[in-house]
Amino acid sequence: MPLEQLWLFTTITLVLSASPGPVMLACMIDAGRYGFAKSLYTMLGASAGNLVLMLLSALGLGLLVEQAEWIFHTIKWIGAAYLVYLGVQLALAPPLNVDVQARQIRSSHLFGKAFIVAVTNPKGLIYFGALFPQFIDIHRSMPPQFALLTVIFLAMDFVWMSIYALGGRGIMRWLKSPAHQRWFNWISGGALILAGCALAFTKL
Repeated sequence: MPLEQLWLFTTITLVLSASPGPVMLACMIDAGRYGFAKSLYTMLGASAGNLVLMLLSALGLGLLVEQAEWIFHTIKWIGAAYLVYLGVQLALAPPLNVDVQARQIRSSHLFGKAFIVAVTNPKGLIYFGALFPQFIDIHRSMPPQFALLTVIFLAMDFVWMSIYALGGRGIMRWLKSPAHQRWFNWISGGALILAGCALAFTKL
């Protein structure tokens, strides 16, 4: 791949990954509630979900989703319902001892939750299916090119997830107050519910 194309793809990915979507919001919330170290499992889960979407796009399912609207809407409503569920659950969560909760929360739970949030975002499937082919040279072996683009995307996305998580970690001390926790849970839960509603009304 020519260097200028590689640079263009990296720049586009860096800009688009900065968008404060459901995954970035999950990283910030988990880091705020459980600490940056625990939120690494959230980031890994989201990266695994995105990797699945990229592999599906490579198999041509991105184009299929664009053509079969019912597939898009099925995935979309599952993802939207899950985000709303997480939002309601968080908004109703009672104040907790932040330090104790950080030790008790299962890493697999954070990983699985982020994986589902990422993999049920149909826009990601269409995004990968639309963007990646623009930077693939059909006259050369495709797997190495696809692998390179995948690594670049995952790296850029991980950088932004870390930035959001660091922002969430910065409010951990503030969250030691039960009153502050209630506000954080309500606001964060409301944000997840809004994100779910926004996803539900996304048009193909």
